[in-house]
Amino acid sequence: MKPFKILSISKKIIVRFSNHDVQLPEEIQSKIDAYWEELLASGKTYKRGEVFTVTQKEVTEEAINILVEKTDYAHYLYCQNVESLAENGVHIIHTAVLVETLDDYFIFGEMGPQTSRYGTIQLCGGGIDNDDLRGEYFDFKHNISKELKEELDINVSDTIRVSFFDEAYLKEGGPTDKMTVIYRVVLSETRDGFLKKYAAFVERLKDMGEEPEFGKIIALKNEKSEFESFFSQNDRKFDEYMNPLFEFIGRGLN
Repeated sequence: MKPFKILSISKKIIVRFSNHDVQLPEEIQSKIDAYWEELLASGKTYKRGEVFTVTQKEVTEEAINILVEKTDYAHYLYCQNVESLAENGVHIIHTAVLVETLDDYFIFGEMGPQTSRYGTIQLCGGGIDNDDLRGEYFDFKHNISKELKEELDINVSDTIRVSFFDEAYLKEGGPTDKMTVIYRVVLSETRDGFLKKYAAFVERLKDMGEEPEFGKIIALKNEKSEFESFFSQNDRKFDEYMNPLFEFIGRGLN
C-alpha cells in the first residue's frame, strides 16, 4: 500500500482524458461481468456508468498533469470489493468538499442505505463523468458544484450563503491509491442554520419520492480534540481519506 499523502494545493491540477477506453484481459473482464450480474441478481439497482482511472501523472513547476482513461462502474466496484487487480485496477481521481459553517463546524455525512457506500462517513463529493468534460479536459469546479447542489443543496454561486469556494487539499496513496481533490466551502451561516435548510431540502426530496445521499449529517467542531475523539470511534466506517485529512488539518490547530 502506498502511504497516505495530504498536501495543500499550491499548483494547478490539470486532468486530461486520453480518449481511450481501458482494455482488460478477457479472463479479468469475465470476472467483472460475473460479479456485476451477481450484484444485480441480489437486488442492487446500480448503473454501469463511466468511471475514469488515472494512467499517468506528471508534476512540473507550474502544474500537476494527470491523464485518465475510461472504464466503468462494474470494474470500479470489483476492485473496491473483491480484489485490487494490481496494474489492471482502477485508480480514480475524484472530488470532495470540506464544508465549514460560520461558527466553525465541518459538515459531512454518513451514506444512506440506498447507496453503494452505505454507512461510510465521508465528505460531499463524487467521481468525474462525461458531464464535466470541456473538450479533452475536466472541469473539477463544475463537478464539485454539482455534487454540493445534489447532496447538500448548496449553490456555490449564492454569494450571500457562500463566502469562500476553492481548491484546498490533494490526497494521494492509501489502500486504493485514489487521488482526491478536496475543495473548501465556507458558509455565511451557523451549523444550526445549515441544518434547518438541509432538513427542508430532505423533505422536498421525499415529497418527490427520492432519498438524500446522506442518511445522516454530521457536524464536527473545528478543534483538534474533537477530531481525535471522533476518529477514535472504531465502530464507524470512514472513507480512507477522512482520518488523514483531519490529522493534517489538526496539525495546524493549537
